Amino acid sequence: MSGLAHGASDVEYALRYARASDTVNVLLTLPDPMAGPAALVMPRTYPGGYEQLPYDAYVTHVIARASDGSSLHISKDADGPRWTLGRAGEEIRSIEYVVDVAQMETDIRSAVSTSKIRKGYVGLLGYSIFAYVEGYQDRRIRLRIDGPKDWPVLATLNPMTPPSTSTTTVSASNYDELADSQVLMGPDLKVAKLTGDIPLVMAVYAEAKIDEALEGQVARQALDQVQKYFGDIPIPQYTMQLEFLRPRPGHQYLFSQEHTKSGSFSLAIDAPLTPRSSIEERDRVLFNFAHHMAHSWVPARVYGEGYRPIVWEMTPVIETIWFNEGFGRYAALAALTSGMSAPDAKSYRDAYLRSRVEVLNAAPSFIRRMSLEKLSREASFLYSEDFRTGANIVARGMMMAAQMDDRIQAETHGQKSLRDAFRWLLAWSAEHRTAFETSQFPAYIHTATGVAVADIFERWQRPLDH
Repeated sequence: MSGLAHGASDVEYALRYARASDTVNVLLTLPDPMAGPAALVMPRTYPGGYEQLPYDAYVTHVIARASDGSSLHISKDADGPRWTLGRAGEEIRSIEYVVDVAQMETDIRSAVSTSKIRKGYVGLLGYSIFAYVEGYQDRRIRLRIDGPKDWPVLATLNPMTPPSTSTTTVSASNYDELADSQVLMGPDLKVAKLTGDIPLVMAVYAEAKIDEALEGQVARQALDQVQKYFGDIPIPQYTMQLEFLRPRPGHQYLFSQEHTKSGSFSLAIDAPLTPRSSIEERDRVLFNFAHHMAHSWVPARVYGEGYRPIVWEMTPVIETIWFNEGFGRYAALAALTSGMSAPDAKSYRDAYLRSRVEVLNAAPSFIRRMSLEKLSREASFLYSEDFRTGANIVARGMMMAAQMDDRIQAETHGQKSLRDAFRWLLAWSAEHRTAFETSQFPAYIHTATGVAVADIFERWQRPLDH
C-alpha cells in the first residue's frame, strides 16, 4: 500500500474484488454526514465516448447508511442514473453497492466501453464502476483497492511498477480524475515500465501468446513522437491498458479509448504484432497508438465548447468533434511523419489524406448535405454506433487541418506549421482554463502563426454539397 496523505475533507472510496466473483463491491464514505435527501449518480457516458451507455443498469444492492450504521430509504429514478438517498431530517454517511461486471460485458458489445473480469484478470474502467454523490464531485478522493491475495493491483491514478500486491491506496484530485482512471489486477496482467521523457507503463492482458516487447516498442515510439510534436510534458507518466481478447459473438473490437493520463486498447486476439507483421500492419498499430495518445493533449487540454465541464449522466452535444477527432488525429499524423525522411513523410501523409478524401467521396448524400456543426451534433451520439458520422467528421476535420498546415508552411517558408498553432492553443487553454470559441478559431491560428486561415475554416464549415 502506498502511504498517501489525505485530509479530513476527502471522500473515501473502497473497491473490493473477491476471487472468482462476477462482481465488484464499492463503498463510498463521505467526510461528514450529509443531510438527506441526497443523490447518488452513475455515469452513462464519458469524454470522447460520444454515446449513451447504461452503466447504472449493472449497479445493484445499493445501501445508504447513517453514522450509526442504520440503513436509510433509497429510491431509483425511473429514467435517469440516479438514486435518492435518505429523507428530509436524515443524514447520510456512507453508500455501498455492487457492480455486475460480467453482465455489463455481456450487454455492452463494444469491448473498449466495458469493464471485464477473467479468471486471472480484472480490468475496470473508472466511469463504469464509480458513482458519485452530487455536490461532492470537486472533493479530493482517496481510493483503497483490495484484490485477491497475492494478485498484483495497478491503479492508473498512480501506476506503481512493480504493482502493489493485493491492496493499494491512491488519490484523485476530484471525481472527474477518478472516473477517468482504470483499475487493473490479476496474475495474468503483465506490467512493464519503459523509460522516456514521459515514462510509459505497459499493462498488458492477452488471451494468447503475444510479443509484449514489440507492442511496447511501438507504443514507446508513438508516445515519444507525439510528445515531441506538442513539446511539453503535461503528465508524469502514461499508462497503456492493452487487452487482446478472444472475440465474443456479436461483440466488436474496432475502437480504442483515450483518457487524460492513459489509454484503453481492447483488441481481438488476432490483432497483435509479430516479427513477421508487414510494414503496413506495424504502421496501422503505430498510428492507432499515436492517435489516442495525442488525445491526451487534444482535446484533453485544449477543447471547444461542450467538451468540458464533463457531463457524466447524459451524452453532451458537442459542436467541435471535428477538432477533437480531426485535428487530434492530424496531430498524430504530423507527429509520426516528423520522424521520417522528407520523401517518406510526403508519401505517408499523402496516402493517409487520400484515404480521408475517399471517405468523403463515399459519404451518402444526406451526410454530404450536413454542415460541419450539424454533423458534429449527430456524431455526439452516433460516432461509433453509426461510424459514417464518426468517419466523416474525422475526415473533414483532418482535411481542414491539413490545408491549414500546408498554407502556414507555404507562407512562412517552412518556418512555422500547424504545430505552432497547437502549442499556442495549449498555452492559451492552460492560462484561461476554458473552451475556445468556435467563431474565434481562425483568429487563434492567425495569432499563433501570422497566417490567415479563415477562408479554409469557413469552407469546411459548409456542407460538402450545397
